[in-house]
Amino acid sequence: MSKKTTRSSKPAETKPIPAVKAPALRKVMFISDELLQDEENELTLEYFYHPGKGKPVLFITKGNTELMEVIEFAEQRRCWLINNDVCSDGRIFMTTPIDITLLALHHLRLHCTEKALALEDIGKADDKSTLRLLREFVRGEEHLRCVADIKNASGMVFYKYNPKKTMAWLAIKTRRVAQKLQSIGTHCGQSAVSQNYVRGELEGESKEETEMDYLRMACDIVGNYLDLDLYEDLKKYLNIADETPIMTSTTKKEEKAKGENKRKSLQQLNSNNSKKVKLDEKTKNAAEKLKSSGLVEDSPTSDTNKPNSSEETSPVSTMSPNVLTPSPIKERNLTAKEKALAKSAKGTKSIASFFTKK
Repeated sequence: MSKKTTRSSKPAETKPIPAVKAPALRKVMFISDELLQDEENELTLEYFYHPGKGKPVLFITKGNTELMEVIEFAEQRRCWLINNDVCSDGRIFMTTPIDITLLALHHLRLHCTEKALALEDIGKADDKSTLRLLREFVRGEEHLRCVADIKNASGMVFYKYNPKKTMAWLAIKTRRVAQKLQSIGTHCGQSAVSQNYVRGELEGESKEETEMDYLRMACDIVGNYLDLDLYEDLKKYLNIADETPIMTSTTKKEEKAKGENKRKSLQQLNSNNSKKVKLDEKTKNAAEKLKSSGLVEDSPTSDTNKPNSSEETSPVSTMSPNVLTPSPIKERNLTAKEKALAKSAKGTKSIASFFTKK
């Protein structure tokens, strides 16, 4: 075996590829101090059914005592700069406390409208997350006495949904939220703007928010945790009417532009209709001027014997023949260059002759 074949048969040495560290999954979350005070109980992310969104939503729990909703704020094309790293996930997560009664209310209306049931029976009718929610976080009479009728029998507690109690409790909660919004000076209503911007005054807009604006905003906040039909019933119970649209700066400009376009079209229509009238007036004025100048003879008829409209003669017919006969047009003498061009063009065809059918 030759040296050449021996060398070619040796396997090529491969250099080890350095391992690439996978980027750590990072998220930005603002957590309440209440969840971080006790280090013994771990924080857990769990899914529970959200009545306002109609699907399971992420919650954060601490043991079996505290439960908070995790709100997500997501915008397009956002990222975070953390030390020397770029976090491509630009979302913000924030924990907020929630009244557990609002979460349990959905299950009460679903199962306890016609008969009274215990919390364990309600939870078994749904999934495991509902059973954990009602058994661990809902403290029986403390959370449900305001929305249900409670019955004790043979050492067990049964709950039946009460619509009147529920509506009265939701109305009180809504009014308290409205008072809180008004006390902190939150902008609401149709003139609601961000506090970071200065609002310009527009005609027809009121700068002050009314109590109904705060009540409507509070009802929307509470309604985010209710079923849709219950939210509509709450609006009727509080006599909250739908918002009427106001004339903002953009809508005013649009209405003004529509009015101007409509006005222009009407003006064009009127101008087209009045062209004939204007032409008739001009001809009449021209006839009167000619009569006053003496170039045209007056008609022998008097004003009382004027001809009918069909027999009226136009100002052109009343003019004298000397005035109407045009002066003869004088022929222009051709230049030497034009004569040479005309002479050279004899016997040639025009361009249009090439496009005619043969």
